Amino acid sequence: MTFLKYLKDHIYSILIVLIGVTFVEIVLFLDPNVDFYPGTLIYTWILAMIFLVVNLSISYNHKKFWYKQLESYQNDLSKELVGASNNEQKYIQEKINNISLEYRNELTKLYQNQKDQREYTESWVHDIKVPLAALKLSQDDELDKNLVDEEIDQIDYLVDQALYFARLNNFSNDYLIQEQDLNNIVKASIRTNKRLFINKRIGISLDITDKKILTDEKWLSFIINQIVSNSLKYTNRGGKISIFTTDKNNNVELHIKDNGIGIANQDVSRIYNKGFTGSNGRQSGSKSTGMGLYLVKKMIDKLGHTIEVKSQTGQGTEFIITFLDLPYYK
Repeated sequence: MTFLKYLKDHIYSILIVLIGVTFVEIVLFLDPNVDFYPGTLIYTWILAMIFLVVNLSISYNHKKFWYKQLESYQNDLSKELVGASNNEQKYIQEKINNISLEYRNELTKLYQNQKDQREYTESWVHDIKVPLAALKLSQDDELDKNLVDEEIDQIDYLVDQALYFARLNNFSNDYLIQEQDLNNIVKASIRTNKRLFINKRIGISLDITDKKILTDEKWLSFIINQIVSNSLKYTNRGGKISIFTTDKNNNVELHIKDNGIGIANQDVSRIYNKGFTGSNGRQSGSKSTGMGLYLVKKMIDKLGHTIEVKSQTGQGTEFIITFLDLPYYK
């Protein structure tokens, strides 16, 4: 900010002072009771202008440091702006710092999303190589048809997971909250995983309410499918999965309960972490990516539902999804 630009910004103040001084001197000159010489009027007018210029110069010098701070600040937005010396500057400084903080938060979120996308893509490519290799071998050797079908299901599972991961950041453009039939959504998930139910001889028990819930059918289907898939993965052959609903304070609670190997106590609080497979994922030899429950938690939060897990090693795991009652929606 140069001095000329500073004067230009204060042009109205300068004009008001000039007009005011000139008007006062004209009044004094025309007043018959006041004996003023023209030279004195001109002299006082010049003095007034000198005082005005001095005042603006001092004001500019006081603000000059602040202007330099603003110019240097744009080169490093990672720090807070400082140096305000009066209330006006402090107000501007606070607003700039708030905008800068919001910008840094958005930038950090963008970098994190890019990092997550890159890490997930690398992990996904690695995970999908196994079923693809198995299918390639099936062209040369005669493999069990059930094994081939399992690998195809695994590819379908990974592709579906990648699709929803990609959509997660644009969630607001891809969902529609409506009244849905929970019974139909659960049954569709069971049909999706029917091959594993049959191959592992796992029984299923259903008791779903007819009460409608408010959710997005597509996203909830993915959530339930991920949880059921996990239950099947960590439930031994001949086990059982129970899916039922309860009513609590007019809220519908969906329970997905298995009698599988359970989750270790030290792992329960970390199951929603991105890429976390836990001791079960490492020891069971299952094709665990550590992304399923991470996506489940993200989607549950975005849909406005809540999720809770209860588990005991060797006795099984129970996931509880709560659909809040929203009377104002009706």
